[in-house]
Formats: sequence, structure tokens, C-alpha cells
Amino acid sequence: MAAPTCWIGVAARAHVMVGQADGFVMFAHGKHSAVKQLRPGDWFAYYSPTETLGGKDAVRRFTAIGTVADSPPEPNAMMGATEAWMRKAHYLPSQEADIYLLLPQFDFVTDAAHWGMYFRKSLFKVTAADFSRIADAMDVGSQFNLGD
Repeated sequence: MAAPTCWIGVAARAHVMVGQADGFVMFAHGKHSAVKQLRPGDWFAYYSPTETLGGKDAVRRFTAIGTVADSPPEPNAMMGATEAWMRKAHYLPSQEADIYLLLPQFDFVTDAAHWGMYFRKSLFKVTAADFSRIADAMDVGSQFNLGD
């Protein structure tokens, strides 16, 4: 069995809180192609640039962290009439982490002056080392493992 992959999802904090309360993850506004990339046991952390979708209410924090549950992608009506896809997930009780404290530590941010470009995607992979930095900042580092 392959080692779990580490992912960062980008979503408004209000949407992340709904997913956390209901125990699911959704990426890229519910696109099936995004959520089907994740496998059971994969790790995810959500980065929230704002409180609300399209809002000017800046958050700029990692707002939730957890693992993908052992279940297939399934449709969800959260997005109204549009068919959206989600996966069940296990969230860890955590604290939010300020992006600005982590940026200098990330290996994937090679141009600090344009760090926001790295978070333009709704979902992207990161190394275990970068994910471990996020987990530590969210006070769940002791629970992060890749099943070695």
C-alpha cells in the first residue's frame, strides 16, 4: 500500500467549518476530478484566505486538518442545484495557524514575494516535511504520521 499523500486545500473558512462539522472534504467548488485524487488515509489541511467565498474578510490561516476516511467520493447538495462531490473525512481538534509564520519554512514557496501564487489552486500536494510544519503549527504534530 502506498504511503499517504499530503494535500493543501484552499477554501473560505465558512465552507471549511461546514465540512468540519459534517465530516467531509470538498475541493475546487465540488469538482469530482479534485476529490477523486484523494485516497483513504491521505492527510489534508485547509488554507482559508478569507472568511467567505469572494469576500474581502481576510483570514489567511490554516483552519482545519485531518485525514480522508475510507469511503468513495459521493455527490453532495451543499452547493445548491450544482452537483458537488465530497469525501468523508476525520478532522483533528486543532488550532488555526497563521500563514505568515509558516511561509519562510515551506520548501514549496521558492519566491516569497509572490507566495500567494502557490495558493491559487484549490488543491495541491506538498511534501511530508512541509505538511509536518503545518501540523506542528496547528498543534497536532504528534498525531501526524505517514504510517511508516
